[in-house]
Amino acid sequence: MTNISNFVQVNGEDFTVNGKKLLFRGFGLGTWMNLEHFMIGLAGTDSMIKQAFADVYGKERSDKFFDRFLLEFVDERDFAYLKSLGVNSLRIAFNYKYFLDDQNPEQYNEQGFVYLDHVVSLCEKYGIYAILDMHCVPGGQNPDWHCDTNSGLPLFWEYSALRDTAIGLWGHIARHYRKNPWVAAYDIVNEPSLVKDAKVFNEFYRKVIAEIRKNDPHHIIFIEGNRFTTDFSMIEPVEDPQVAYEFHFYPFVDEPAVLSPEMDRRRRKEIFKISFDKLLAIRSKYKRPVWCGEFGLDLNPDMIPFQVGIIEDMVEQCEINEVSWALWTYKDSACMGFVYPKEETPWRQLTGRIRQVWNQQEEQAMGEALVDYMANTYFKPISEEFRYPLQFRMRSIMQVICVEQNLKPFLQELPWEEAYRLPESFHFDQCEISEELERMVRKYTLEG
Repeated sequence: MTNISNFVQVNGEDFTVNGKKLLFRGFGLGTWMNLEHFMIGLAGTDSMIKQAFADVYGKERSDKFFDRFLLEFVDERDFAYLKSLGVNSLRIAFNYKYFLDDQNPEQYNEQGFVYLDHVVSLCEKYGIYAILDMHCVPGGQNPDWHCDTNSGLPLFWEYSALRDTAIGLWGHIARHYRKNPWVAAYDIVNEPSLVKDAKVFNEFYRKVIAEIRKNDPHHIIFIEGNRFTTDFSMIEPVEDPQVAYEFHFYPFVDEPAVLSPEMDRRRRKEIFKISFDKLLAIRSKYKRPVWCGEFGLDLNPDMIPFQVGIIEDMVEQCEINEVSWALWTYKDSACMGFVYPKEETPWRQLTGRIRQVWNQQEEQAMGEALVDYMANTYFKPISEEFRYPLQFRMRSIMQVICVEQNLKPFLQELPWEEAYRLPESFHFDQCEISEELERMVRKYTLEG
């Protein structure tokens, strides 16, 4: 029988371990087991990027490259540093494709656990809780690139067979980690969006919880809402006592003016409070603890002090309301990362050249503009509401072109021997740390 005294548990509206209240304070580990183009500096979705490497270098070399990337992106030195910061948790994003082949969805690939266990074992060694986040599910749970969709459509919610595949995989993962108290929770699906059928939404959560409980009765399970986890109006309460709720806090999506230095900080804090309070309402609605599983900013080197102030204003909302939080993200290629390769490293040199011809912001703006052009030229003007889902589909087409024109040519210029050494750029001794962000995080993890 498993001794659950050391497991993090739901207790009313709090998380507790050994009877003591716990607030998760930590980071997400993004663009690792699921590559995100703007964070890693390479055009395309996770699968597109890997296919580009295979096309240029061959599948065997591509597999060897990504094996090295996954095992060297973070290591012992990163975790010693995280521990020194006082961080107590890490949200670990992964793509389902590491665990199964779409052509054989009932046959699991144990290689996925080699990479996941690599980080989970370091979490255990350094006393940092791991929260496992399925960032990509079959067919895509939202229309955007970060769930590795190549269609711009959230097909996961359209086909029960896709959902059943994810449900079975979660049972397999839960069986693997059922006795590990340093795996604090399972984050079922990252940022669902454009979910139209409440019955489908709730049935999926009920089924996946039941499948996990067949294998693991103890770990916390996080449920996320619709509209990139900001809308819980569809979500029905569940009886499972170890279910909690997760939202993400990016208030500038609806209020972009908060990113302007012209806005008075007191006014920005007021806007943040209003936005945060709306999300926080789910704690009272469900009578369960909540977790702010993501927040952060694309960092501009010329505006770091100002932007760190914005991030701190977001952290303050969590701290004032005693809400657990995870800053997105710990490490990337100098975009949202707290830690990032130095500018002179080969990775930054490569991605610097790529950014001369491609970046996510331009890709998004072009996607919207092309939808408007198509409508205005060949049809009639369309509303912003109608355009919103269409621009994701347009961008999925653009990403195919960007990979061909803005990724492969740069790889073709790079000899395999140099390409194979690229992951070394992410070694801790090859990275810089944002001193301003470090001071801010320490304020809440060590001094708070």
